Amino acid sequence: MTGIGTRARTPLYPAPTVAARPLRVTLVGPPQVPGWLRAFHGLAADYAWIELTTLIADDAALPEVSGIPGSVRALLAFEHALLGGSRSLAATPMPSDPQEATGRGREVSLPDRISGSHPDLVIVLGTEPWASALASRIECACWHIDASLLDPRNAGLSLLGPMMRRETATQMALVLREPNQAPIDLAASWGRTRATSFLKQREDAFRKLPALLLRALHRRARENLAAGSVSMATLELQPQAPIGRSAGLRAFASIVRASPRWLTGWFRNARVGWTLVLRLGGAPLDPQSPVIGSHALLKAPKGWWGDPFVVMAQDRRLLFVEEMLDPRLKKATIACVELTAGRARALGVALDEPGHLSFPQVFASDGQWYMTVESSYDQRVSLYRATDFPLGWTRVRDLVTGRVCVDPTLHHHEGRWYLFANVAENQNNTCDELFLFVADRLDGPYVPHPESPIVCDVRRARMAGKLFRRNGRLIRPAQDCGPGYGNAVVFNEVLELGPTTYRERPLSRLAPYLTRSVDGCHTYNAAGGVEVLDVLGRPPNSAYVEVLDERAAMDAGARASFAGPTQSVAAPHPASVNGPAHPDSPRR
Repeated sequence: MTGIGTRARTPLYPAPTVAARPLRVTLVGPPQVPGWLRAFHGLAADYAWIELTTLIADDAALPEVSGIPGSVRALLAFEHALLGGSRSLAATPMPSDPQEATGRGREVSLPDRISGSHPDLVIVLGTEPWASALASRIECACWHIDASLLDPRNAGLSLLGPMMRRETATQMALVLREPNQAPIDLAASWGRTRATSFLKQREDAFRKLPALLLRALHRRARENLAAGSVSMATLELQPQAPIGRSAGLRAFASIVRASPRWLTGWFRNARVGWTLVLRLGGAPLDPQSPVIGSHALLKAPKGWWGDPFVVMAQDRRLLFVEEMLDPRLKKATIACVELTAGRARALGVALDEPGHLSFPQVFASDGQWYMTVESSYDQRVSLYRATDFPLGWTRVRDLVTGRVCVDPTLHHHEGRWYLFANVAENQNNTCDELFLFVADRLDGPYVPHPESPIVCDVRRARMAGKLFRRNGRLIRPAQDCGPGYGNAVVFNEVLELGPTTYRERPLSRLAPYLTRSVDGCHTYNAAGGVEVLDVLGRPPNSAYVEVLDERAAMDAGARASFAGPTQSVAAPHPASVNGPAHPDSPRR
């Protein structure tokens, strides 16, 4: 196997198979445009299926949102004074070719410059009367970007609604509105609601815009969407319920209510880590109605263990975990723990690299042990092979490069390998978009799945363990990160998985409210009669498995054969890990 060191950016969207040539898009706007449009230009440059030309119109001006209630203007003024402006909406020079940059290309009339680029689609930034006049002089489809996406101070006001309604997730959706036709939904993504600040809420949502516009154009190329239309359509945020004249006051009150809960949860969870919940024997968990029931707890002797992955290897039950010895260092390794009768042995570090490692997935294929981990610090997903199982590993292939990926998960299905990974395209939240790659061989090459991204929802996109079969169903565990990172595990049934198709549906939600001091769970795995879940916070004092740290024992001179811990552990104490969410539980 080869491929280590290749730093090319793995594509996220495949070239449309129906397109005989690239989609030609011409972007027309003023010399200064919002930052998110420049970011879109950078994303589009990665793909050969789109040819993007940018033209500067000196007489163009960005449209402004009108009819803003006074209370909303006051809220925006307060937050701008406190936090500053928005990066996604801040003015930045329009990307342009050399002729545009020198002004030589602008000696020709704007319609002739547009015709010279031979576009399939023109995207116009400007006031509606100016855009309408321009659209009447060009003979191709034209999209006019609405003020709700461009106004540097007042864009995205519909995003206030989810804050005021105290919803855990906010939808960012692009729709295309043509005259006398029903709006067309182009692309959408659900992200976490930032209840403590509208500007932060808007910035999180607008970071999605470059990728959403790229997906809309990918759909345009794949489906030949509105190919015959030469009228001007409006690209806008999906309309929501009117915010009302008192929206600013109600939003401010919502921010005041949310801030103490957020601060309390942040400070508390900054001092605690993850604890492993072990379920040993008995009927396996039912993804349709998950209840952990009787369990024992396992905690690292120092720091914490998270992202547990259990395997059976020659009658040994091994847990591979993310091991964080000192949270202040923001660096973790992959460690291995062996479970014996009522005891645990910390065998040592299986993988250590310069950056933070997490989410180990260990599996056997063709008589070899392999592992993938999250190594987003290096913008790659790599395949490792065991040289001295379970602690000796070597990196043999980079499966994805140039991408910030988290929680990568491989699954073999009907002769193909599928790689699930959450990807941040424009420094957006890694919890929101789940991408899928497919390959004929374990070591690749992996290409983007045609349906990717397959889930765009912070409430069930991020992976929470390996795919598994239970009661004849293929289950994909996911995280609900709407209320906060790793808040709960959502079990999804995969209805269809193939090289060109993917469908799933959510089945249930497993929330770990043992006590008010437990705020989340985010990884579930099972093998060899062992089910393991990690929970954030301080669980109640039920049975803790005794841990012998072999590294510490060896450092102390105890190099004789292991005889086991001197204290036996009590029988697992029945306790339910599933229960109703407490409405006042603070989030991380």
